[in-house]
Amino acid sequence: MNTLLKEKIWGSFIGVAIGDAMGMPFHELTPEEINSRCGGLASTFFDIFQDEFIHLGYSAGQVTDDTILTIMTAQAILKFGGWITPEQFIIELAEWVKHNQDIWQHGNVFGPSTKAAFRNYMNGIFDHHLDRTRTWCYSGTSNGSMMRVSPAGWAKPGRWQEAVQLACNVILPTHPTDVSLSAASGQAAAISEALTENATYQSIVDTALLGVKAGQELGMEMSRQTGQRYPLHNLELALELAEKAKDPIEAGHLIRKFIGSHFHVSETLATAFGIFYAAKGEFETAIIAAVNNGGDTDTNASIIGALCGALHGIQTIRNDWIEKVEKVNRIEFELMAEEFCLMLVD
Repeated sequence: MNTLLKEKIWGSFIGVAIGDAMGMPFHELTPEEINSRCGGLASTFFDIFQDEFIHLGYSAGQVTDDTILTIMTAQAILKFGGWITPEQFIIELAEWVKHNQDIWQHGNVFGPSTKAAFRNYMNGIFDHHLDRTRTWCYSGTSNGSMMRVSPAGWAKPGRWQEAVQLACNVILPTHPTDVSLSAASGQAAAISEALTENATYQSIVDTALLGVKAGQELGMEMSRQTGQRYPLHNLELALELAEKAKDPIEAGHLIRKFIGSHFHVSETLATAFGIFYAAKGEFETAIIAAVNNGGDTDTNASIIGALCGALHGIQTIRNDWIEKVEKVNRIEFELMAEEFCLMLVD
């Protein structure tokens, strides 16, 4: 087994969970509110606050839909040996939806596009044809696409073009729009590059730009055209703002001010890669900046965690953070990494 690759996939997977869990209590708070409630920068795991309206009943260190759906996507890709068609993924997703209603229907944790698609699956409104899936989602432009797509990169290390196609296949059934396929492709391509031996934070960002462009082209062929904020423009602007910022915290605030850090997938792409770039891919610095930036903190931080973890591997992540998410969630992070490595050998 390729030890380096295992450590990188392992780091990426647990990075998703750490960012997700650490960002969870601060969802849709402002940076000022976060600072006030924590007495400074939030840099550890917190329980939810009394005015919580989304993650009802969650405790410190608990993961949300970002990690849950990443696992579901990873398992489907593994089942089909590293390549799955949209039609095959619809069947896998429909089965998961049917058997996990207590998870995805709990409160407001799962996003509008995802839940709209899930409700259709529950009602049997699918015939495994893509022209039907394009009309199911509430809008299909929310960041539920980008947050769960990192396994497409895990399955195709060093082959970003293949990662982009796989990303589009697993995202189309829930987020069948040009902007979602474009942004998700950027994340998948970046993860694919991050898993290579000589990856740098700059090479990851460069590959993300290529992935976003390729995903935009595939989105024009495969999905509904929205005419909305195209991810490539937002990503380029975010990188310019990150260049001007004195540190990742300021980079996040500038991106939040001029682009946004909320639900739209183009905002999430900009925030995640802008902070990642400003932090030069350093895990702890990037996670803390994302968590304290406000907006969709759990999703933004989970995507950044996936990138930083893939770049540097499990060995560079704080042991206390790893132990917290492992203890609270009882997820076999290392086993998932091993399964991807074994699949790649086969």
